[in-house]
Amino acid sequence: MISAACKTLRLGAYEIKGLWLAPMAGYTDIAFRTLAREYGAAFTVTEMVSVRGLVRGNRATERLLLTSPLEVPSCVQLFGNSPDEFYRAAKMLDCDVIDINMGCPMPKIYKNGDGSALLDSPELAGDLVRAAIDGSGKPVTVKTRLGRRMGETTADALIEQVEKAGASAVTLHGRYAEQRYTGQSDVAVCREISRRHSIPIIYNGDVAADAKDSFDGFAAVAVGRAALSDIGIFSGVCANAYDVALRHMRLLERHFDDRYVVAQARKFFVHYFKNTRGGRALRSAVNAAASPAEIYDILLRERNSTDAE
Repeated sequence: MISAACKTLRLGAYEIKGLWLAPMAGYTDIAFRTLAREYGAAFTVTEMVSVRGLVRGNRATERLLLTSPLEVPSCVQLFGNSPDEFYRAAKMLDCDVIDINMGCPMPKIYKNGDGSALLDSPELAGDLVRAAIDGSGKPVTVKTRLGRRMGETTADALIEQVEKAGASAVTLHGRYAEQRYTGQSDVAVCREISRRHSIPIIYNGDVAADAKDSFDGFAAVAVGRAALSDIGIFSGVCANAYDVALRHMRLLERHFDDRYVVAQARKFFVHYFKNTRGGRALRSAVNAAASPAEIYDILLRERNSTDAE
């Protein structure tokens, strides 16, 4: 199991051992994070939350800040580039750990000086960590990439500065920002970087249940997209797609309105039923469904049909 490579990592008063669920915008809401915890994820992080939106009372941030009782410790991921806003936002948070996004490759993020743009401003990156710690007194972690542009590995400078500022750990995705999610994540370069620093490094990028790469040399491993199609990756136990989908639906309904539930079901079921028999027909039926009740009927009908074969 991949989790066997994970060491025990201390964040404040908490000891964490096992696979992490990496934050993913549009996916890691409270429902999916709860599901991941139920299937054995050792640590989960919210979607990105804008410090500017938080300090200005933007209501859209409220949904992003929801955490589950299973999330112990709980972690909120922030993004922005103002130390003052980080300080003020950190004071407002009711969570156990704060993560700062310094690696998002999307143009609408880095063009504002946020996310991966901070790879070109390591001193500012350190200032943001320091501000978050001063404002909250909580452990602060960072998620970043190898660098902005291919071959320009600037992660070392950023890691050095955030470590000096007091960060507790860094999650390192093995791609450059300009790659976004194409190409191959470079675990070897990440390992070299990890060896050059004393701060714990959590590896992220192209992690799958059958991964052949060794993850020795890292404090932990964070799983992103692979968890969408294989939630059992956290425990090493094969998960039934219908059971996963039904449970996810119940968790979604606990927190969100019907419109959001239907939208998320359409998004996630592409992954859940990608390789199952009859998966394409099921996904088409779900895409045509107008309510959670219709989706439940589709799931139960297809599961019963599969069981009867």
